[in-house]
Amino acid sequence: MMLHGSGREWSARWGVAEFHWHWVADVDSSWREAMERSFDPAALTPVVGLRPRHIAGRTRGLLRPPPPVPFDVLVKGFAHGCFRDRLRHRWGGSGAATEFDSAIRLHEMGMPVPRPLALVDETGFWGCRASYHLMEHLAGAKMLGDYLAAAGPPGSPAFDALAGALARLLVDLASRRIWHHDVSGTNVLVTIEGQGRLERVHLIDTRHVEFNVASSLRALEGMLTTLAGFLLAGGAAERAVLALLSPVPDVAAQAGGSMRLAKPQVILLLARRLAEHLVAREVRKGRRPPEDLDVFTRRYASASDAEKYRDRRFARSRHGRKVDAAERRIVEQTLMGLRINGPILDAPCGTGRFLPTFAVFSREIVGVDVSAEMLRLARQAAAEAGWPVRCLQADVRRLPFDAGHFELVFAMRLMHRIRGREERLAVLRELARVSRQRVLFSFYNRRSWRSWRDILRGRCPGETVETIRGEAAEAGLRVAAVYPVGRWARQTLVLCSVWDGPAQGTGRKV
Repeated sequence: MMLHGSGREWSARWGVAEFHWHWVADVDSSWREAMERSFDPAALTPVVGLRPRHIAGRTRGLLRPPPPVPFDVLVKGFAHGCFRDRLRHRWGGSGAATEFDSAIRLHEMGMPVPRPLALVDETGFWGCRASYHLMEHLAGAKMLGDYLAAAGPPGSPAFDALAGALARLLVDLASRRIWHHDVSGTNVLVTIEGQGRLERVHLIDTRHVEFNVASSLRALEGMLTTLAGFLLAGGAAERAVLALLSPVPDVAAQAGGSMRLAKPQVILLLARRLAEHLVAREVRKGRRPPEDLDVFTRRYASASDAEKYRDRRFARSRHGRKVDAAERRIVEQTLMGLRINGPILDAPCGTGRFLPTFAVFSREIVGVDVSAEMLRLARQAAAEAGWPVRCLQADVRRLPFDAGHFELVFAMRLMHRIRGREERLAVLRELARVSRQRVLFSFYNRRSWRSWRDILRGRCPGETVETIRGEAAEAGLRVAAVYPVGRWARQTLVLCSVWDGPAQGTGRKV
């Protein structure tokens, strides 16, 4: 790879910084001068048609260089905020360097990627603090997710042209033993001719490209699953996604080789699970509205997922059995102190893990869950054991019961999945509405030892006891006691009573 380097100094607020330019060899010298004169990271304009992103220090903007450059330049910025990032970039392992090198390699192979132009390193006293990947801007290009919505239904000329072009692109990548690990509705761009017809399909975000993979078939199936999963998570219909996958086996057969691709229905099944995981991650990180909890709670919609949860979640490992025993023990002790005799609601009940405990204290037990398969397993367990349980499929935010119908409302392992404050308040208000005396629910305590592991992994660590106490008060509940499930556990039980006025006391703190 042939690069040309140059530098330009500019005055920064906290000292002098330099722009070090690394040019692709075939870029004209007059273009280089024009782009160096006009480059200013603080003066980039937003890109029409692309959503602004500020994730992990990455930004995008448009540079409009003067003549003789005949096109606009897309600038993708990567901030190196810590010493580790700057050291990685120096040795060529950062996202900016990886994407620039991969883009040059793909462009030289004739793959449809935006033409790479230069990599600019902004250096200061402590090394390279930011890098900018400059590439040709594809004017008028649309993201695949947006173009798919406007292409019409499956079977229309625009849709069939898109499906064929996408199949040829992915098969070409796999036949060259290339795997793009982040093929999604936003990382595939579609350019359109003047008559509105599809011209070409392009790939972006090339830092996730792996070359010389061992199996072309595995690469192709992986890219198809990733693409379909992201499209489903973005709201695309399963019928449209399946139609996009349909031409791939024929295109792969025409390309030759020994790729015996799995059926599109199998790939769609794997993509559906990936979409559920993506939605769950976006909800947990606060990047999707709380209303998407409806999609998140369908993670156990299939029979295999429900049975796996029942057979493995709390029974397969020593830690799972220990957690299950601790949770059952503390629930039993709490119910013995309350002397419950009336109806009990378990929402969500899952596969009925706590139904044996409730059957000791009440002859009227109702289990509620949004997953039909989880309810099926709960009914089966109740019928085999003879427990007086009635199971209903319902959303915990819209329970089909009259106000004050239950003496105890129980919600285990639900609140830690809900990150939005308003969504938690909606759930707590509904639990308080159908209870006439007590509400017992669990949450993840942010100040527990195990929550530090989630913080280090970038996951939602939970909420503090003070936050849950305040939200319970807003929902019409008075916290009577707080019970940690084990010495180091983050799972915490909260016992509340229904009240009509301001709280008069506080429960036991962790």
